[in-house]
Amino acid sequence: MILRRDGNSNLECCDFLKQNPAQIQLKGSTVGLMNPPYSQGTKADPSQYELSFVERLLDSFTIGARAAVIVPQSSMTGKSKAEKEFKVSILKHHTLEGVITCNTDTFYGVGTNPVIAVFTAGEPHYPDKECRFIDFRDDGYEVRAHVGLVEGDSAKDKRQHFLDVWNGHEDAPSRFCVRSSVKADDEWLHSFYYFNDEIPSEEDFEKAIADYLTFQLDMVSHGRSYLFEEGPDV
Repeated sequence: MILRRDGNSNLECCDFLKQNPAQIQLKGSTVGLMNPPYSQGTKADPSQYELSFVERLLDSFTIGARAAVIVPQSSMTGKSKAEKEFKVSILKHHTLEGVITCNTDTFYGVGTNPVIAVFTAGEPHYPDKECRFIDFRDDGYEVRAHVGLVEGDSAKDKRQHFLDVWNGHEDAPSRFCVRSSVKADDEWLHSFYYFNDEIPSEEDFEKAIADYLTFQLDMVSHGRSYLFEEGPDV
């Protein structure tokens, strides 16, 4: 459609970061979805961080518009100086509604641990605003040999349960959903706000160690070994 310039698709092949958000606002967009480039940001070029794309998207919307972005978990931690600044700026001008931790096999074969963050554009985030942080790793989708990620028998029921909890129609234990106020220097993840007072089993401990090692390997392989370095960000 882009190549044929059919005039009906409204698709544009251009550099999003070079567009003027004020001009895009004139289009009156009220809903946005984004899957920005992953792990491209550096100290030398902070404009390529996922949060840079997210902020630009939110700045391009009318007041009250909703946006959902799927990004790596590391984007919600804000470890680098630039990412911390992006988080501060986002909360200053926009509202974080919640973050959903996705199935670790969502991008099967790639090894990225994604989350979906939902925002309301143009409305500053008030300190006492309660956000929803949901652990939806068990979404009913499963990996099958020679096929990949497919919908399992329980997927529809689990999706409906998630929607009911997200919309406030149903309560859920904190291991699934935590409601909390947030700060820019928090890690915007369910695991950050969730406190489990149950004594873990040996299997739980081994799984936690395996999950961390997988996360660490993923970050190192994507050039983010600095996340595990001690000392202040330079």
